[in-house]
Amino acid sequence: MYTLPKDTKITNQILNDVIEYNEKFTDRFKKLGEYYLGKHAIFNRQKEDNGAKNNKVMVNHAKYITDTNVGYLLGNPVDYQVGKDEEKGEPLYDIQPVLDAYKKQTINDLDSELAKDISIFGMQYEYVYADSNAEPKSCEIDNCNAIIVYDDTVEHNKLFGLIYRPINKGDSFKYWEIIYCDKTEIRTYKSYSKSLQQVGKSEPHAFGDVPLIQYKNNPEVLGDFEPVISLIDAYNLLQSDRVNDKEQLVDAILCMYGIDFDDEQAEMLKSSRMLADIPTDGKVEYLVKTLQEGDVDILRQNLENDIHKISMVPNMSDENFVGNASGVAIRYKLLAFEQNIKNKERYMEKGLMERFKLYNHFLATKSLMEEIPIEEVDAVFKRNLPSNDYEISQMINNLSDYLCAETLVSQLSFVKNANEEVELKKIEDESNPPDPYSTAFANNEIEDANNQLFSTNDESIEQSKE
Repeated sequence: MYTLPKDTKITNQILNDVIEYNEKFTDRFKKLGEYYLGKHAIFNRQKEDNGAKNNKVMVNHAKYITDTNVGYLLGNPVDYQVGKDEEKGEPLYDIQPVLDAYKKQTINDLDSELAKDISIFGMQYEYVYADSNAEPKSCEIDNCNAIIVYDDTVEHNKLFGLIYRPINKGDSFKYWEIIYCDKTEIRTYKSYSKSLQQVGKSEPHAFGDVPLIQYKNNPEVLGDFEPVISLIDAYNLLQSDRVNDKEQLVDAILCMYGIDFDDEQAEMLKSSRMLADIPTDGKVEYLVKTLQEGDVDILRQNLENDIHKISMVPNMSDENFVGNASGVAIRYKLLAFEQNIKNKERYMEKGLMERFKLYNHFLATKSLMEEIPIEEVDAVFKRNLPSNDYEISQMINNLSDYLCAETLVSQLSFVKNANEEVELKKIEDESNPPDPYSTAFANNEIEDANNQLFSTNDESIEQSKE
């Protein structure tokens, strides 16, 4: 985190110092990105001069860890909810204008891309801007080209954000383009050898805060597979050497005892794979290295178990995850994984609430909605796990007297908008009123209904006799 005193006057030198500070992390980000793409250290191993085999086997645990975390966290889109009026049962605030702005740009795709890069690099940036139609939009910014500067108070409030990128002319570097944004305005600079020149005038914005958002993966800003890179390298090395040993076994030295072996016989052996005229006291065998496959496989399993344990991502191909295990049993096996995802969710939600606040302030300034206290908005994450909707339906029946319908319906995996589903059900019930007799039957009151019916008939007969 780069901090400055709260009342610091922003100068060209300060902007250059901030960019220079951020450039220190470029190599780390590059390495993490390469590991996700499968460019691991094993590919840098040089072949020895003695002609030994040099296979380079790569098992991409890094990609598996990231994709599993992201799929579990955001396999289902994030849902945004506000509190309700206890008497009327209606939402206290209308957040639909923000949700409409999200929907226009398929914000769920952006969320998934952000979550993936947060998992890889430990952090990522989002820039919120107004497009040509004066509508709020968001885009992802590479963490190698963006940084937020905070004040040095205990709250570490944002001072400003920088987005910079090199502008090339052909194959040669021309200048840096730098976008400076604070709580009220946006400025654009060109940088030639650390000499900054402002381009045009400062442009005010209507977001109410610095429109650059930093998403963190954890307090240490570590990527999900970063702590296990050494284990991934060891696993790749072991698997590569196993393949080398297999190839060297095929190319084993042929030893001959008590046999005169000339060039003609060698050529025949090479072409026809046959050897004739072996003396009775002669002997032929391969000189091979004994492979302890059992020991090697135990080491491989230990390395793989450590990779999954330290990264807290379960190995779904493990025999512990059998098809007939109960939901509770599987959740116990996923306990560490769930705790890690909860931690990631907390930091992801913080960034999403910053985005909501920026959109809300922008739309409120345009008089398209009222400004909503951010503490009244919740981002709800739904885990992407196989669910037993039949068991959930039984739970809903058991809790129907204690919880509201929207809360219960939201538990079903196939329901995307619980509030909308409950409203549709109310409309359907109002247009199709239930038959009293069927209602009595459903409530086990059929006998009372029959008694009431027969009593009414008897009264009608008596009146007709009179």
